[in-house]
Amino acid sequence: MIDTDILVIGAGLAGLTLSHQLADHGADFTLIEKSKTPGGRLSTRRSDFGNFDHGAQYLTGRTPAFTALINRLAQDGDIAAWEPAGKDSARPWWVGQPGMSTIGKVLARGLETRLGIRATGISCRDGRYEVRAEHSDGTKSHFSARRVVAAIPAPQALELLGSLDPVFTALEKVRMAPCWTAMLAFETPLGDDAPDLIRGKAGDVLALIARNGSKPGRAGETFVLHAAADWSRTHLESDRDTVSAALLDAMRTQTGLGANLPAPVHSDLHRWRYSLVEMPLDRPFIASSDNTLFACGDWCIDARAEAAHQSALALADHIISL
Repeated sequence: MIDTDILVIGAGLAGLTLSHQLADHGADFTLIEKSKTPGGRLSTRRSDFGNFDHGAQYLTGRTPAFTALINRLAQDGDIAAWEPAGKDSARPWWVGQPGMSTIGKVLARGLETRLGIRATGISCRDGRYEVRAEHSDGTKSHFSARRVVAAIPAPQALELLGSLDPVFTALEKVRMAPCWTAMLAFETPLGDDAPDLIRGKAGDVLALIARNGSKPGRAGETFVLHAAADWSRTHLESDRDTVSAALLDAMRTQTGLGANLPAPVHSDLHRWRYSLVEMPLDRPFIASSDNTLFACGDWCIDARAEAAHQSALALADHIISL
């Protein structure tokens, strides 16, 4: 049994932000994450043909706190501005250097983050919570905590917390869309025939086509394709070969290249079950009636990475004030 005062589940942007605030105020906490790397959807996959930011494509800053974080990351060289051909916003776009996963790794510095540990269940005994967990190697462990924070997608937070306090049934209204993501590399540059960024229209298979290789510090003719939410939802359990072929065919159509699009020299897929916030909670975080269980994330506020940061800061202030 591993004892801690506060157990934070999830080392995405929300969990990392919250943990830093707790650390700054001397709190006794433990941070666990089911993946092998921190950052959540701030993710990068490597290949022999170049790297792919297969989750969030860029960050923007609107709130003073998140803008300050972006400025610090930029000053340290951990992010850089991205000006793709086809950029459709006046706001600066910022990308991790050399990949989006750099942001999570930087934010995890100084935190004791236990990776490869998935929380599988929570029970309450003698005023403390016992959290059952499974490691990536199949072994199991238990954590004992006075307070627990689920900084994970709303459906997963509901699964863990829903039976412990009826307040968490509010998470049932939160809707998060899945996303099939394809990562393609081509041997020769596609040139201006394929813009750096294409947004899909209603009814298109692909919501986004991004030339990952156009980002600063990248190499190779690499593209990330994000399937549309409705298409991903319909094909969530389809086999990978079918999905891969459909997304490549959609790229041929939506770029207008058709048969002129060469066969990729590298192709990979990732399925995000909880990718985009479609219906948020509309409050910055959610807490149990006795302030011992909490949940936070972008899904509390909006479909932006910055919303995860806002949610975590609000919850940190609340916990610190208790």
